[in-house]
Amino acid sequence: MGRSKLCILPLIFSLLSGSSTASDEYHGGTNSSLQMRIEPQALTTSLSQAAEFQLLVRGCPDEEHNLTITWDVEEVLKISPSSIVIRGCRDANFSIQVSASQQGRFIVRPIIISTGPPIADNGRLFVQLKVAKYRPLIIVSMLIGWTYTVCWTIGDYFQAWTSYRRKSVVGLSFDFLYLNIVGNCCYATFNVVLFASTFIEAEYFRRHPFGLNPVVANDVGYAVHAVFGNLVLIAQCYIYHSGGNMVSTAVKLLISGYVMMVAVFCILTIEQQMHWLDFLYMLSYVKLSTNLIKYIPQVFMNYQRKSTEGFAISNRLLDMAGGLLSLTQMVLNSWNYDDWQSIVGSPVKFGLGFVSIFFDVIFMTQHYVCYNKRKEELK
Repeated sequence: MGRSKLCILPLIFSLLSGSSTASDEYHGGTNSSLQMRIEPQALTTSLSQAAEFQLLVRGCPDEEHNLTITWDVEEVLKISPSSIVIRGCRDANFSIQVSASQQGRFIVRPIIISTGPPIADNGRLFVQLKVAKYRPLIIVSMLIGWTYTVCWTIGDYFQAWTSYRRKSVVGLSFDFLYLNIVGNCCYATFNVVLFASTFIEAEYFRRHPFGLNPVVANDVGYAVHAVFGNLVLIAQCYIYHSGGNMVSTAVKLLISGYVMMVAVFCILTIEQQMHWLDFLYMLSYVKLSTNLIKYIPQVFMNYQRKSTEGFAISNRLLDMAGGLLSLTQMVLNSWNYDDWQSIVGSPVKFGLGFVSIFFDVIFMTQHYVCYNKRKEELK
């Protein structure tokens, strides 16, 4: 235990780089010098249209080692070639085509018969296949995804421009900003570490045998950029006129509680009382809780001031557009892939989308109805 306290930096380095064992296991099946892997492990196609993946075989224990590979698939799938025979010791790449007569999500796994020693398989030799009903809807879903990502990404710049133009941050809740930065820092840490660490990725695979890393490069870029955008807004709070605006005592106590909780769980993880993956999950819960409450201080400030001046409504319009598009994409994909479990199995994600839209509606009502300065002037 004492040693773990003194070796935090090497521990962090090992988390990011991973051990050689974790790296070797990623290849799926290994036997002495024999290595096998499948690329890519995630495929998307439509009904009756073939998708292609590669089976890569590198090395073998001896010249007499022969392998026969067939496929463990459901009846609705058609795979070609249906079997592969590897004779002797050689490197080989095989192109495999798979098609389906039914929409949905499927797992394609090889069945390996060896004339030599048995092949060790850690379960990572598989392909996740998503089959859509209509191929054009795959492209539509992709375009929707990029659109709502852009909406969420550029929103903070509209608030930054509003504060810059006014040379004032009066009307912008500091509580909202600081709760947002806490949540986004936790979210960015979750994405960066799970994406970069083979050690934590291996634990995720152990718990989800047929799962793939849920974090991709786009997620990392978006999360880090969100932190940057929040920091810009917070920096403006110290540069421009604030009118006495400050972080409330209640939010200071809440953020202190978050920091203490993260510190306690971090110590428990360093002491090996819990896995680093569970620590990352705890950070995601912090992000979840901040998302549920961060809008309340801004709503209350607008109510107290009877004005939304200084609060960029364009930011909320973009946020609402992004939220609606995100929910639309979820429903569209569920219908196109006949995979409603993706919504039922992620009620938190779906619910958070509605929470965000709910508050956006409140902000718009305050801005355009309750505290519409132009409407008051016309009276």
